[in-house]
Amino acid sequence: FFFCQTPTAIHHVRRAAAAMSPVRSLLLACLVGLAAGKKNEDPRDCEVCRAVIGQIDELVTPAERKTVEGIEAVMQKYCDSAKGKEKTMCYYMGIGDKELGTAGGVKREVSGSLSRGINAKRLCTRMKKQDAQMCELRYEKKVDVKNTDLSKLRVKELRKICDDEGIPTKGFNEKGEFIKAIKDKFGIKDEM
Repeated sequence: FFFCQTPTAIHHVRRAAAAMSPVRSLLLACLVGLAAGKKNEDPRDCEVCRAVIGQIDELVTPAERKTVEGIEAVMQKYCDSAKGKEKTMCYYMGIGDKELGTAGGVKREVSGSLSRGINAKRLCTRMKKQDAQMCELRYEKKVDVKNTDLSKLRVKELRKICDDEGIPTKGFNEKGEFIKAIKDKFGIKDEM
């Protein structure tokens, strides 16, 4: 259906519709409308960006919101204590620390937009056009341990669950050892 989006194709569709019955032309118009319609938005798109900017926006007081420097001070304070994906997002925005530095970034644009009251979703959509990597950053999916067959997971995934939950894995060599440790932590009984 994407071929319908060129001006020449639209002209040919209109000429063909004029020669058809009203029902057929209505059906053809609906199909062309569907082809030109908007793509469904991925709910995970820009999730880290929206979360970080949303949290920064909540931390900003009305007095700090009056100047971009005040907002940037809050952004710096947030990013100094951030970890994981949030820290990476801060790096992309240009709010670095002494060890990491920055990736250039859009710090002034973010602080200016927050001072004007633009929400996180809209701001991240705007940033996506300038720097796509900001929206490509996503949180890892959590595994529901109680409803998952642990024997079907890879050792790497089992090790990640153990690390996330603080389960010591030193000396584990077999997949079964990881599974037993996870089941003990969550109180999952072995089925007979």
